[in-house]
Amino acid sequence: MRCVVTGAASGIGREVALLLAREGHEVMITDRDEVGLDATARDITDIRPGALLDDQVLDITEFEEVRSWASRITGEFGAPDEVFHVAGIAIWGDPRTLPHEKWAKVIDVNLMGTVHIVETLVPAMTEAGKVGAGRRARPRRLCCVSSAAGIIGLPWHAAYSASKGGVLGMCEVLRFDLAPHGVSVHVAVPGAVDTPLVRTIDIDGVDQTADRVQKVQKIFQGHAATPVEAAQKIVDGTRKGRYLLYTSGDIRLGRWAQVNLPWAYRGVMRLLNRGFRWAAADAEQGRTR
Repeated sequence: MRCVVTGAASGIGREVALLLAREGHEVMITDRDEVGLDATARDITDIRPGALLDDQVLDITEFEEVRSWASRITGEFGAPDEVFHVAGIAIWGDPRTLPHEKWAKVIDVNLMGTVHIVETLVPAMTEAGKVGAGRRARPRRLCCVSSAAGIIGLPWHAAYSASKGGVLGMCEVLRFDLAPHGVSVHVAVPGAVDTPLVRTIDIDGVDQTADRVQKVQKIFQGHAATPVEAAQKIVDGTRKGRYLLYTSGDIRLGRWAQVNLPWAYRGVMRLLNRGFRWAAADAEQGRTR
C-alpha cells in the first residue's frame, strides 16, 4: 500500500511512518521540521530501500502549499491507500488571559490544517475508491489524530480542545459521508503520550522549569504511553476498522464515566483542575521573584 503520514518528523507521526515501512508499505511523509523529517526519511530507507516514495517539508496551515504537494504526489504515485494525519501543536493556557493569537494559531494548525488535508487528498481517494464493472475497489483509509482533549474537560485546554474537538466532530461526519465512496474514516484520541511535543508545549504564562511543574511533568511521563505504543494502536485500530482509537485505557474509562457516571467524571475533572492551578501558581510566583 501507499501511505501518507503528516507530522512524521517526531513522536507518533514518526513512529507510524517507521511502522508502515516495516510492514512493507510505501510511505510519503511530510512535516514542517526539516531536520526531523530528514532523519525519519533516512530511517525509513534503512528499514527497507524503496519504502520511501516522497518526503517534503510542508506547512499544513498554508492551503496553496498543501494543495500543490497533494496534486504532485497524487499525480506521481496515485491516490494514497491510507492517510495518517498526525501533524499538530499544543498550546494551553488560562482562557481568561490566553492571547488571541494563540487561540488562532492552535486552531489554524490543528483544525484548519486537517481541513486542508481533507480538501486536497480525499477527492483523489474517493475517485480511486469507485467500483468498476466486474472489480472491487481496494479499500482506502483516512485516520486523523484528535486528542483526549477533544472529549474530556482537561484544565486550561480550551483552545487546544476547540481545535481537537473540531477534528473529532469533522471525522464523525466524514465517516458517513465518505463510506459510500470507498473511504473509511478513523480518529485517534491519544491521552498521555511521552512525545517531544510534551517538552515543548506552550503553556501560556507558566515557567515550565518551576519545581511543581517539573513534578507534574514527571508524573505525566511516568503514566504516559510511548510513541511506539501509540503508533501501534493507531495503525492496528485503523486496520481493524475501528472508528474511535484509544491509545490508553484511562481515556476510554473517562469517556465511559462522562456518559454513565457524570458525578465521578466531574469530581476527577475538578481535582485535575485544582492540581493544575496549584502547579501553575508556583510557576507564576517563580517568574515574579
